[in-house]
Amino acid sequence: MTGYGRGDVRSAAGNFAIEMRSVNNRYLDVQIKLPRSINALEPRIRKDVQEGFSRGRVEVFITRSSADASPFKFTVDHERAGQYIGVLKELKARFSLPGEVDLALLNALPDIIGKEEVTEDLEELWTSLAGGIRQAVGALRAMRQQEGASLASDITGRLDAIAALIEMVRVRTPVIVEQARKRMTEALEKILKEPPEPARIAQEIAILAERTDVTEEITRLGSHMGQFRAMMSGAGAEPVGRKLDFLIQEMGREVNTIASKALDADISLQVVNIKAELEKIREQVQNIE
Repeated sequence: MTGYGRGDVRSAAGNFAIEMRSVNNRYLDVQIKLPRSINALEPRIRKDVQEGFSRGRVEVFITRSSADASPFKFTVDHERAGQYIGVLKELKARFSLPGEVDLALLNALPDIIGKEEVTEDLEELWTSLAGGIRQAVGALRAMRQQEGASLASDITGRLDAIAALIEMVRVRTPVIVEQARKRMTEALEKILKEPPEPARIAQEIAILAERTDVTEEITRLGSHMGQFRAMMSGAGAEPVGRKLDFLIQEMGREVNTIASKALDADISLQVVNIKAELEKIREQVQNIE
């Protein structure tokens, strides 16, 4: 699911802005971009984000603003600078050279100003940053939950449409058997030139009815839909996306079996409609946590 969350931290260790964006993804993919000065904290940041989500591509952007945020500090070699100044003044006096020994000249000389890496207290940094991470995760989860409610409404409507189509299949099934009985009787009368034996007709109709009976498939399909609705209504307490994926697959299998048994154009049409709704639900379920 898509969403955005932000957290802000102001502390002695620096000011941090944490932004999180998520887009649809079947699995959890966390991408983190952060200042070099806090690279060592990336495993902890990733762990906190992974605990907050189970699906989606989550992009985390952290910026830091502080006078102490640089990973380096500059140093001055005063002794070396003094030596340089002394030598330059000696050369100027001895050879009557023009010009002054000033800052611009000294800055051009090597090894006077250096820089060294600053080692920060990671525990102090994490104490400052962790609250902002939790704030951003909470804001992103809230936005994703709002989108999830919209998805649930759309999916519920499609489940209602599927239930209506299934009922049409259930009502139509006995009619198919009766129509088949009439066609079979008429065909045999033409071949035999006389009415066929009722017992033989009844036997053939029984075999046909068994082969075309989709009662079990309709019952199982209804059970899967009931479980699906129950999980949707209880969503939020724990991730249910992968469970819904499984139920969609099972519903698809039952519909395929109904399609293979169907000997009627009307039922075949309803099966196509059911598959279309299931495919739309499948696409939506990929976005549900």
